[in-house]
Amino acid sequence: MNIVLTGSGKGIGAYLFDNLKKKHKVIGISRSKGKRTTLRADISNKEEVKNIFSKIPVIDVLINNASTSSADKDKLINFDKIISTNLNGAFYCSFFSIPKLKKSKVKKIINISSINAHVALPDNPGYVASKGGINALSRSLAVDYGKYGIRVNSLSLGYINAGMSKKSYLDNTKRVSRSKNTILNKWGSKKDVLNSINFLIDHSSNYITGSDIVIDGGWLAKGLK
Repeated sequence: MNIVLTGSGKGIGAYLFDNLKKKHKVIGISRSKGKRTTLRADISNKEEVKNIFSKIPVIDVLINNASTSSADKDKLINFDKIISTNLNGAFYCSFFSIPKLKKSKVKKIINISSINAHVALPDNPGYVASKGGINALSRSLAVDYGKYGIRVNSLSLGYINAGMSKKSYLDNTKRVSRSKNTILNKWGSKKDVLNSINFLIDHSSNYITGSDIVIDGGWLAKGLK
């Protein structure tokens, strides 16, 4: 299986790259150089995205993982840059992958989202809006390209002890308080994300499209204490 993974250079993306490549051919897209970067690009730049996707002959699965939660100290610039990377970038990658996905027998797009698509994170409207947009984009692409058999879903991650949330996890006070907000009283792991991706790329999930799978230990379901 040929998988294209954005944001492969660090965090959860690096973990996914290392593990998915054990069974599949993985093309990692990142802005930075490194052993997990097959092609370098800024996904917020549609011309760069168009160029690198023209170099990829076969795509069975696209995983839009690249994301940022902070891009600039200026609030207006920060908002624009986050939307450009998290939402626009996912759309550009999806758009330029469609012709190749049509030829595949697998035909999957997985968009990595966040529970902040469902509940607001304080003081970061760009991130919240971008993740809400990712979930809506997933539904829209599922409708538009379902006629070609392309399945599009999102994964809304809660607090995972890696990537963007690692700093909070290492803070004992935040780690404990956020654990208590879940039903399972614990943080998620990178393997929890990998397991969900393995399910979605497998044929056993072929009847699932336009859906959002929440991986949050029951955070959203628990609601008020």
